[in-house]
Amino acid sequence: MKYLLKFMFRRPVITIFVVYSSVIIILNYLGYFSVQNRSNIFKLFKDNRNVLVEGKVISEPYVTRKIKKFVLKTISINDTKIEESVLANAPIGYLIKYGDIISVEGKLYRPASAKDINAFDYQKYLERNEIFFVLKIYSFEYIKSQPNIIKKIAINLKNDVVNKIDNYFLYPNSAILKSLVIGDKTSLDQKIKSSFSDSGVIHILVVSGLHVGFASVIILFILRLFCIPLNKASLISIPFIFFYAVSTGANAPAMRSAIMLACIFVSLSLDREPLIYNSIALSALIILIFKPQDLFLASFQMSYLATLGIVFLYSKIFGLFKNVKNSILNFFCGVASVTTSAQLALTPILMFYFSKVSVVSFFANIIVVPLTGIVLGCAIVFYISTFLFKGLAMIIAYILNLFINFIVCVTTFFGNFNFSSIVVNKPAVLELLLFYIFIFFIFNFKKEKRIIFSSAILGLNLFLI
Repeated sequence: MKYLLKFMFRRPVITIFVVYSSVIIILNYLGYFSVQNRSNIFKLFKDNRNVLVEGKVISEPYVTRKIKKFVLKTISINDTKIEESVLANAPIGYLIKYGDIISVEGKLYRPASAKDINAFDYQKYLERNEIFFVLKIYSFEYIKSQPNIIKKIAINLKNDVVNKIDNYFLYPNSAILKSLVIGDKTSLDQKIKSSFSDSGVIHILVVSGLHVGFASVIILFILRLFCIPLNKASLISIPFIFFYAVSTGANAPAMRSAIMLACIFVSLSLDREPLIYNSIALSALIILIFKPQDLFLASFQMSYLATLGIVFLYSKIFGLFKNVKNSILNFFCGVASVTTSAQLALTPILMFYFSKVSVVSFFANIIVVPLTGIVLGCAIVFYISTFLFKGLAMIIAYILNLFINFIVCVTTFFGNFNFSSIVVNKPAVLELLLFYIFIFFIFNFKKEKRIIFSSAILGLNLFLI
């Protein structure tokens, strides 16, 4: 008890996060976050009802299955003032852009829920993102445009990057580069997705913490070239990191990583010891204050588990290679340590959500992850050079093509193994907790305590099975 009180006093942010998260879990169990309590549309309108809606387009529209999709923040429904986000589906020919305020006629309906308990529940996923209804649009009328200026600039930048890539690269490399750099997956075909998925590196095609992390390193490197001290460079880099996250579509993993890095960089800029666990807890707390339902999203859990796994395990695993003196081998040992740390933290949660584990992802990630950082850095130089030296842009484009071709070869090689992934039984929540406690004991305690506590956890787990 004395040790626990001492920890709570020394790490107040972690304590607040744990308490706040526990409250969210209890409220969720009691039904506080149900659609009946949170949706005004649900209270006032029946399902499958034709309505007249005025609202603002708050996401960049994208096309899938010949339908234009976007998030519409309602202003009024049938002349009743209601502010709530709905997922809008419109005909592909409608000229609708981010920031437009429009009046539409359509039908409101609830998205279908999963029939199989182990299947992905699209309805629940939307509800976690505070979207409870889908609006099928039959007609629309443009009223005016009122975009957020910063987000509008970021979207225009993203579209310009897309155009530049299309001008200099041929398919499928153009599709892969757009997805890898800015998260534009609209031109990726299923064959490419399957190849990257089977080899366990599909995450590089979704802008997430990995990409934001690489971007922050590149930004810091550029600032340091101007002899700016690290603490000041850390603070200056924060707006650029958020701008990159927004320009890639402001998806949740990218924004979470930007907030996490911002908390760490603020700590660095204040010339204080960067208490990494406090910084991580603070970033999670900030996110959950505004979006408490994120706690139950797989992407949220995986983002933080991967980060915690790397922070907690990297130095311990890398220490096993302390006798390696060769600089090249030492680099790959470092990459292997990062990959192993993240994989150990993520494997149980991947089993829980997807009932599948990639056998080859460890080896594929050792090769592909470092290349992702190189490609991202080259892509930034390529984009800048398209405005200054088109000849240099063509040279960098050629180099990027070589890197992308190599990444495709790696994903194809590992993805073609018959045993690239195996199906497993979905573990119980208690089994997940026991696994993480076991990992903590194995890597944190000395010999005697490690044997006693880890054996107790293994015995309890076997008893539950």
